[in-house]
Amino acid sequence: MSTLPWDLWLVPENLPSGLDCAFRYDAAVGTLSITLANTTSAPIAPRDVRLAADCDTPAADGWLWIHGRYMQMDALVRNFGTPAPEGYDGRFARPSDDGVTYISRDQALLWLPYHPAPALLAACLQPDRFFFDVEVTLDPGETTVTRIALVYDVDGLELAPGESVTLPPIALREGRDPLALIEQYADEVAARMGARVPGSVPTGWCSWYYFYNRVSEADVLANLEQMVRDGYPADVFQVDDGYQSCTGDWLVPNEKFPSGMAALAARIREAGYRPGLWLAPFVLHEDSVALRDHPGMVLRTPAGETVFVQTWLGRCAILDCTNPEAEAWLRNVIRTVVREWGYTYLKLDACSYAARPASSVRYHRPGTTALANLRRGLEIIRDEAGDGVFLLGCTCHFGPAIGLVDAMRVGPDVKETWAAGPNPSVRHAMRLTLQRNWMHGRWWVNDPDCLIVRDTDTELTEAETRFLATAIALSGGMVVASDDLPKLPPARRELALALFPPSGVAARPVEPGDGPAPRAWRAELGGGRALVGVLNWSDAPLWVPWTELLKPGEVGFDVWNRRPLPMGDVYLRPHEGTLWQVYAPARTPRLVGDSGHITSAGLYQRPVSGRLQLRNDRPYPRTVAVLHRGYTRVVELAPGEARWFD
Repeated sequence: MSTLPWDLWLVPENLPSGLDCAFRYDAAVGTLSITLANTTSAPIAPRDVRLAADCDTPAADGWLWIHGRYMQMDALVRNFGTPAPEGYDGRFARPSDDGVTYISRDQALLWLPYHPAPALLAACLQPDRFFFDVEVTLDPGETTVTRIALVYDVDGLELAPGESVTLPPIALREGRDPLALIEQYADEVAARMGARVPGSVPTGWCSWYYFYNRVSEADVLANLEQMVRDGYPADVFQVDDGYQSCTGDWLVPNEKFPSGMAALAARIREAGYRPGLWLAPFVLHEDSVALRDHPGMVLRTPAGETVFVQTWLGRCAILDCTNPEAEAWLRNVIRTVVREWGYTYLKLDACSYAARPASSVRYHRPGTTALANLRRGLEIIRDEAGDGVFLLGCTCHFGPAIGLVDAMRVGPDVKETWAAGPNPSVRHAMRLTLQRNWMHGRWWVNDPDCLIVRDTDTELTEAETRFLATAIALSGGMVVASDDLPKLPPARRELALALFPPSGVAARPVEPGDGPAPRAWRAELGGGRALVGVLNWSDAPLWVPWTELLKPGEVGFDVWNRRPLPMGDVYLRPHEGTLWQVYAPARTPRLVGDSGHITSAGLYQRPVSGRLQLRNDRPYPRTVAVLHRGYTRVVELAPGEARWFD
């Protein structure tokens, strides 16, 4: 076998007697393959396969980029030897008397400057059947990395006598650019699994973060009418949780929607938007008619008892997606919602509950794993909905959804509050979301969750609202408003509209090892333009030396404060975000700032013989900055106003 990166010496551990484990490393492509073989005369059902390497590597200035399997699982940079980060759920760390083991799910990127190639990537190249973990163990003082382990959870796999199986390949690579390593990995997974990446990034409105499950048909229609009046350049208008009579009884709306869901979809289409609907397709409330009428289509324990889980939707049973009765029921739901009602954008929530360990349930199809059950459910939905329906995954394991969904929520729920530990809040949602920017445009379109800009019925300060808007802009992903639009004052409405449409480009951290969540981010837009954002995660003010974040000759414009960057450092209030439009040197006169939109959508530009004409084609005023002959001119353009600069 070729020498492994960092000269690691991997050894199988704790295998069942008679189970042979052979592995081969292809240095040319940086891929490790593992083959299991049953050499006995009886079946073997291993629970995990572990390859471990003992180390004695200095951890000074080192860090681990930790990932989780779905949107709520922690994603962060753990800088070794520093205090434990606050507000995470902490399942990524396993302390012991011998030190601490950090656990990253599906992918991990370890940075140890001791090595000439300081970055090591270990990641599963087909994460749709088995869980894969990377474990990194350090001594109690976190001065030394003592052990690295690659672990496959193969619960549900059974090998007959003489049978062998090759596990999904592992990318195991070293390098000097951690971002390039993980982005190349994401590209390979996308090609292998046929990722669906839409040609444009959707925008829209969602009912959840103002009305929650209290939403009514009247609420929906009032916001639809306001979107039309305000001229929101959005694609989708989505009704969230609250329309159904019971979780699982999706085809029976409650009394708050008297006209029915088909009539509502027709109203949305007539207004010029794509009708969207929320579903939690794999869970059924214990009191639902669907569960009463189809008790055989849900998961049961090996003893035959119905499996119930406690969710935010109540106590629910879980669909066995390998069961023909469950498939027929699920197809009928999707067929009705899409073809009869007319909803062509589906937000699929609570999906991860379908991934139950095979040893704890009895799947209809033998050999089904947790991830395989989830993937089968998504395959049924995609097949029944058709290729033209937009599917958004939410509370969904990432790996089994690749190639089936068009977009994915990649961070926890936001909420109209700054921080609440690992619970829904702006801080926690955005610090996990941005760590997954590398998925955007490769596996799907990232959904950073909704934009909340209101100044009433909220605990967010103006600074925290700017933070959320900045982070969503830096994600490059979907922009979905979730306020009661008729109540928004003009200034807050204009702040939201500055993000419609999104840039589509996910920003990269300026310093990938700035943990637990980087502060400075940059998105290259092409044509000498970029977006740079700085996020103050702290409870204290922050002074930002902006010249250190721009390249020589570049100029910057502060979008939220509607002005060019100042002579000195930029001051950020606690929990504030700042977003700058950045322009490389070019011929003048030229635009070097626009408060109306982050990429100047709706601003007509016409250069003619050393002159520049600008026209504001949006229905609200915007501030523009034009550089000419070394002087920056800042003016406000009224709606429809055109002006020449020379």
